Amino acid sequence: MAPKHESDRWAVSPYNFADSIRADMNLPKKVTICDLTLREGRQYEGVNLRKEEVILVAQKLAEAGVPMVQMHHDDPDEVKEVKALKLPFKVEVLVHPTATLNPETCRHEVDNCIECRADIICMAFAVSDYNFGLYESMGKMKISREEALAKACEAVRYAKSQGATVCCLLMDFSRLELKRLLNIARSLADAGADIIRLDDICAPIIPAVYKHHVREVKKVIPNTLVAVHSHNDFGLGTAALFASLEGGADIIDAGVNSLGERAGIPNLAEVAAIAEILYGLDTGIRLEKMCELSSLVSDLWNVPVYSHLPGVGERSFSHAAEVHYVLPEGDRWSFNAWAPETVGNKSRILWCLYSGPFAVRRKAKEMGIKLTEKQAMEMLEKIREQVRWRKRTVTDQEFAKFARALGA
Repeated sequence: MAPKHESDRWAVSPYNFADSIRADMNLPKKVTICDLTLREGRQYEGVNLRKEEVILVAQKLAEAGVPMVQMHHDDPDEVKEVKALKLPFKVEVLVHPTATLNPETCRHEVDNCIECRADIICMAFAVSDYNFGLYESMGKMKISREEALAKACEAVRYAKSQGATVCCLLMDFSRLELKRLLNIARSLADAGADIIRLDDICAPIIPAVYKHHVREVKKVIPNTLVAVHSHNDFGLGTAALFASLEGGADIIDAGVNSLGERAGIPNLAEVAAIAEILYGLDTGIRLEKMCELSSLVSDLWNVPVYSHLPGVGERSFSHAAEVHYVLPEGDRWSFNAWAPETVGNKSRILWCLYSGPFAVRRKAKEMGIKLTEKQAMEMLEKIREQVRWRKRTVTDQEFAKFARALGA
């Protein structure tokens, strides 16, 4: 079925699907979103989940239709317990550079991943001029680039000989000479890698580079899946993922509430919604579960969801300006492109300097309170006064109290 720009849940630009716009895109036939909440999301200060909390998050990710989840090689018991649940997603286990730098250590970790029944083993390799020095500082080895690549290929061949599905993560791919990047990707694919993941490390890239590099990598490994991992260091993580998709990426990484290193990674709810609504791609993710999932992770991590986080923030579908409340009855799309119920959210009336009597009447109707025009204006003055002096919004309880004081 052709993607639609308009439905009962959204009304977006028809040009999103115009042939003239998509002519330069190389979108995959299917996109897989890999959720990193149980790996990257735990690289957040003050977070140390209990095993039962890990299991709860895994179960909720499965309920939301997430097809692929990444975990960490450091705790194989967690992976075993999640796998024992027989949840309908693939579990990818990241073998960190601390283990992959040394071939013997890497072989040991591959064995552990296989023992805990990981569906995919993702081995991270330092490739750029900036992080190649890790071989010496962390791996205690003086090694040439050629030797490092040969050892990486050896690790891939070993994992494949044990029956593993193998992903190779190339760290800091954009600050590596493209010719060398293509050679590394080709060599690892020839060694048997099933997935090549391009990891930006700290996002020193404009979106066009992701699109270009993914396209070039796909040319040299057309039969190997390409994944992309991006960060929000410059606020471009989500844009990076979709530029990568336009270049032909098959797998993109995201996490609940954007949790992760430094400025975090792209928000799962955002990424899934953009893929489904703006690109017309089937992710298999149940968008209506996004707010529930966001709330659960916020509680377990003890990290509030900031109010304007797209999709799941409480202000995502809420309005303050008076002009947003003078529309004809039933008008949904003049100031919205998608409905809050799409992701399990709801709209709210916000109070600020620009609030007006139409917003007051809308709120009163919502709460079952009858106001005259005079009472509405008096309520508005009271609300504006409260906002001015308290420096916060007016709660529903306060709104009802003001209305009672006016005899409504």
